[in-house]
Amino acid sequence: MRLAVEQINQDTELLPNHTLGYKIFDSCSTPITAQRSVLAALNRQSEKHIPMCSGASPLLAVVAEYGSSQSIVVSRLLQPFKIPMISYFSTCSCLSNRREFPTFFRVVPNDDYQVKAISRLLVHFGWKWIGVVREDHDYGQFALRGLMKEIQGTKVCLAYDEMIPKNYNRQRVLQILDVMKRSTARVVVVFSVEGEFYPFLKEFAQQNITGIQWVASEAWITGSVLAEAYPFLEGTIGFAIREGRVPGLRDYLQKVDPQRYPSNPLVQELWEDLHGCSLNQSTNPMLPPCSGQESMLEYHAAYMDINSPIVEYNVYKAVYALAHSLHNLLQCKPGRGPFQNNSCAQSTNIYPEQLQHYIQEVSFSISGERVNFDHKGDAIPSYDLMSWRMEREFWPNSRRDLCLPKQVEFLSFHEVLGIILATCSVCGACLAIFTATVFYRHRRTAIVRANNSELSFLLLLSLTLCFLCSLTFIGRPSQWSCMLRHTAFGITFVLCMSCVLGKTIVVLMAFRATRPGSSAMKWFGPPQQRLTVLSFTFVQALICTICFDPRELRFLRSMVFAIEEINNSSELLPGIRLGYRIYDSCDSVLMAAKIAFQLANGLDPMFIAAKPCSRSGMVNAIIGDSGSTLSISMSRILGPFNIPQVSYFSTCACLSNKKQYPNFLRTIPSDQIQADALAKLVKYFGWTWIGAVHSDSDYGNSGMASFLRAAQKEGICIEYSESFYRTHPHSRIQRVADVIRRSTALVVVAFAALGEMRLLLEELARQPSPPRQWIGSESWVTDPDMLRFNLCAGAIGFGIQRSVIPGLRDFLLDISPSKVTGSPLLTEFWEGAFNCRLSGSGKKNVLYVVLKWFGEGCAVDGFFYKLYHLFMFSCLVKGEGERECNGMEDIQTLQSPYTDTSQLRITNMVYKAVYAIAHALHSLVCEDRDPTTHCDRLTRVEPKQVLDQLKRVNFSRNGYQVSFDANGDPVATYELVNWQTRQSGGMEFVSVGYYDASQPLGQEFRMDRNLTWMNGLTQVPVSVCSESCPPGTRKILQKGKPTCCHDCIPCAEGEISKTTNSPNCFSCPGEFWPNSRRDLCQPKQVEFLSFHEVLGIILVTCSVCGACLAIFTATVFYRHRRTAIVRANNSELSFLLLFSLTLCFLCSLTFIGRPSVWSCMLRHTAFGITFVLCMSCVLGKTIVVLMAFRATRPGSSAMKWFGPPQQRLTVLSFTFVQALICTIWLVLTPPFPTKNLTTYKERIILECALGSLIGFWAVLGYIGLLALLCFFLAVLARKLPDNFNEAKFITFSMLIFCAVWITFIPAYVSSPGKFTVAVEIFAILASSFAMILCIFAPKCYIILFRPEQNTKKHLMGKVPSKAL
Repeated sequence: MRLAVEQINQDTELLPNHTLGYKIFDSCSTPITAQRSVLAALNRQSEKHIPMCSGASPLLAVVAEYGSSQSIVVSRLLQPFKIPMISYFSTCSCLSNRREFPTFFRVVPNDDYQVKAISRLLVHFGWKWIGVVREDHDYGQFALRGLMKEIQGTKVCLAYDEMIPKNYNRQRVLQILDVMKRSTARVVVVFSVEGEFYPFLKEFAQQNITGIQWVASEAWITGSVLAEAYPFLEGTIGFAIREGRVPGLRDYLQKVDPQRYPSNPLVQELWEDLHGCSLNQSTNPMLPPCSGQESMLEYHAAYMDINSPIVEYNVYKAVYALAHSLHNLLQCKPGRGPFQNNSCAQSTNIYPEQLQHYIQEVSFSISGERVNFDHKGDAIPSYDLMSWRMEREFWPNSRRDLCLPKQVEFLSFHEVLGIILATCSVCGACLAIFTATVFYRHRRTAIVRANNSELSFLLLLSLTLCFLCSLTFIGRPSQWSCMLRHTAFGITFVLCMSCVLGKTIVVLMAFRATRPGSSAMKWFGPPQQRLTVLSFTFVQALICTICFDPRELRFLRSMVFAIEEINNSSELLPGIRLGYRIYDSCDSVLMAAKIAFQLANGLDPMFIAAKPCSRSGMVNAIIGDSGSTLSISMSRILGPFNIPQVSYFSTCACLSNKKQYPNFLRTIPSDQIQADALAKLVKYFGWTWIGAVHSDSDYGNSGMASFLRAAQKEGICIEYSESFYRTHPHSRIQRVADVIRRSTALVVVAFAALGEMRLLLEELARQPSPPRQWIGSESWVTDPDMLRFNLCAGAIGFGIQRSVIPGLRDFLLDISPSKVTGSPLLTEFWEGAFNCRLSGSGKKNVLYVVLKWFGEGCAVDGFFYKLYHLFMFSCLVKGEGERECNGMEDIQTLQSPYTDTSQLRITNMVYKAVYAIAHALHSLVCEDRDPTTHCDRLTRVEPKQVLDQLKRVNFSRNGYQVSFDANGDPVATYELVNWQTRQSGGMEFVSVGYYDASQPLGQEFRMDRNLTWMNGLTQVPVSVCSESCPPGTRKILQKGKPTCCHDCIPCAEGEISKTTNSPNCFSCPGEFWPNSRRDLCQPKQVEFLSFHEVLGIILVTCSVCGACLAIFTATVFYRHRRTAIVRANNSELSFLLLFSLTLCFLCSLTFIGRPSVWSCMLRHTAFGITFVLCMSCVLGKTIVVLMAFRATRPGSSAMKWFGPPQQRLTVLSFTFVQALICTIWLVLTPPFPTKNLTTYKERIILECALGSLIGFWAVLGYIGLLALLCFFLAVLARKLPDNFNEAKFITFSMLIFCAVWITFIPAYVSSPGKFTVAVEIFAILASSFAMILCIFAPKCYIILFRPEQNTKKHLMGKVPSKAL
């Protein structure tokens, strides 16, 4: 900042004739100190030294602060005074809020932009599971909030969020590290400043946590101290503020000394710390005194480190931004100002808010960078993406101001140690040769012959080679020396050990042979000894040998065939010849990445013989790789260069993501389509319980993840899902095989690459498992080599459609020894196929075969084009040919994957890839003119143009359509392949159907032939965890098992399920009930008290009998109406009582039968009125008895007041009250028929609802009241003198009546359904029978059977009476 101020003050163009002054306060990186400093500045506290001005000036602007928390405090304090503030390193997004911080500006980008950049970085590299560590300040909190907002909608998920405490707390830091150690997230994003992160890393280094990919925020990505102190941070990536250049900064820093700034405490503290001395002996007498003449050049502390002056440059920009703003303010012309009335600021009296206006509008360039502020006060966001890596080939010089190439070191023949070791090696070889010479010259002596001279000479030869192979370890390493040193060492030492082992066995056998009858030496003679040595050595040589897959060679030759077809075509790219260069990625990600970098950097210049031009190679297209993992690594490298990459065998669904792989296309369908097809295939055959195995690679993991998602949608359950890889320990393969053997799932879906699948099936073949139905992915299910595994008989899977490529077989077979010798690749194939050695061929391992095409000729054939093709050759072991090829080998008879063109599947994908690129190039440089095609050879083609045209290609070749969708995928069509057994016993691929993803849903499959299954079955095997639940039951998932494992539980009462495997049972509607199987709702049985059932008939009979009995009694009474007993018992009321009893008996009939509106209204009202009429008559008779005896007293006139008119009136009055109650009940809420669905779940009870409980109980209560009154009066009259006291019989009848109706209440309430009605009828009949029998039976008895007692004398008591 001082340097910037001094440069500005000396500048004649910026603020001429003006001098900037400043005050410096140290906030000590704490908000409290920052607050105190601002208050001191606002109060204009004077300092001891003001170097630039002679007097106090108003505070116009502040350059601060490093930390966001401090800047928040400072800005809030300055806001009321409208003093602008420019920060050089406060990045918190909260400071962009103009309402809270209207005077805040910054020359560093807002954290929001950094967070967006980090989120896109995570998505770009496919990191979906991350952790976050942040500091406990505003910076960390706002950064995390912004990151969470940005990753919404992406597939990035947060595993944990940990906060480093403000004050270092080791216990809390250990807790954070424990979370990181236990988490599966390997990518950690850190939002922290360097100072707070340093102690955390110090503890991290002691915990031995590995495998962390750090993503740094700009606050510490440029921390050189961290990079030097903690090597485990290598590979850290993050976005850093753009670097800039501060001219003269190093010289200015070196000029700082105490003599120049004698009163500056910061300079004094710096000087004492750098030089380890004391400027003031009184304050620190323990240190030696400083002279003040010490040189700054001798020290290389952080103070002098300006290799990445990011913060310094931002401070520099901030000061210049203020200077330019002041300059613009002072240059304002009157009448054109921005303030009121177009006025300008006064140069002698500038207000801070005026300066703020010009800061907002400032725009200038410094060190080639444009500096201005947006409406939020933020600078233009611009970052450098940085990665921490060890500078392995450079190292700083002694002054640490320059990176020099590191000294190259290797064990050389020219250094002392190399000379000594080489001398020892040669001496050892000479000693072995000398010993062999001695043995040879004395080979007939006893000691040589006794020591197995043949093995001794072979041992001496191997020792000689062992001594000499050590020389391959000395000297500058090269590709060949690296390959030779280990293989030569391994083979020669095994040869040596084999000889020693043979000699040892000979000694043992020799002593065993001395026993009588022993023939031990016969079994280990010289031939067996040679065979032993040769066998052991051959195994080692086998391990050290590398070869390739003939099937992959067929792919390569097919590409060459396609290129030659195009070169000979007069329609496609006429006049332009295609060439090729082939690389072998060796199935290694590192190799593939290396190739991609080489291709991205362009090729070395190519010189064409007999042509007058040469041209540097520029990659325009790449075909490959076959493996998805390799294609992913290549695409990420080639993508930024827009170099198109067309793969013929990379099927990972992840490669369809155009955001991550914009340059990738393929001619083989995506695994996503295959996964969906496999899931639908499994569902098609009804398999819901399966096992799954897959390669632990991008191909297997991505494919299986897609399959599992599709299977879940189809309702398929996975018993197990195991992953493995060819490089895993054998125990891992064994474990996967054991899981398959122990599983209950009969169907196994294998989404694995060919190499892994071969290892797994070999392991399963060692100990055969129960039969399994295999479902295979296209990578292995159509490979002819896999047919040797009989345990997979009946396997089915999807393969790429078989195709026919005319002329390909002839091209493949058109090779001979003379043609082969010109190609190391074909030489390797020829020697391996015929087990012979071509003369003059050096056994080379196939490393990188580069495929490159070019159009030849400048003057004749036209313009050069480059096309690159990448092929992988998997390594299979083959033996060394011992005989020499004689030229009689016939490739026509060779049985090899190379010559097998019956299953051209992937080969056609290679063929189509070449033609796709050719068509893209054709559309760029050729113009079709009828009837010819003209190609412009001088057109320069860029890779991006080829990529754009590739996306649009749409052509047909040999009947096969070639085009790409928006994701770079072709139209997905598969052939359904079944492994069927031939009659001869071998297995073959049989196409049984097709799958076309472009067809409508449900019509994708087309089956053409019958399938055979495991063990030769013709019926589809069943593979379910639990049998289907039939209708009438529901599924209950078994705890801890997948959803396909369930128990079948019968539906509960009243519920049904109509479908198989129903998860729930459903209740029947209210008037329905399940059948016995509980799979159908039937109408409920309707129940009511019917005339046709036994109970109804009994009650009807009783009712009719009671009515007949009452009529009979009335008839008897009528016929004997003039007799004494009838006349004495008030015949009028008796007849009325008998009439009412007849009605009471008959009204019970209204309670029987299907309830209707009228029957419901009639039954209760008729019952109530007739019973009240009955009770009224009984009450009248009781009163008459009482009055009659009272009238016998002298002077009594009781009967006058209760004669027949009064009796009739009494009956009428009581009956009218009941009729009134019933009328009110019927008018307001009458009874009505209803269906009772609650009493019985399985039946409907038809009954009469009361309508109003009050009305019902009022009717019964009124009857009860009259009954009690009758009972009371009858009790009073029961002891009156009379031979036939009617009051006694009334008492008995009322007693029974009350008892019946009292017991009726609980019986009525508790009786269910139709029995409620039966109880009510029973109560009516019982009380009616009680009255007729108790009141009239004794009288009928006397009338009919004791007529002698039916006299007045007898009734008056003048004749003794007999008890009944």
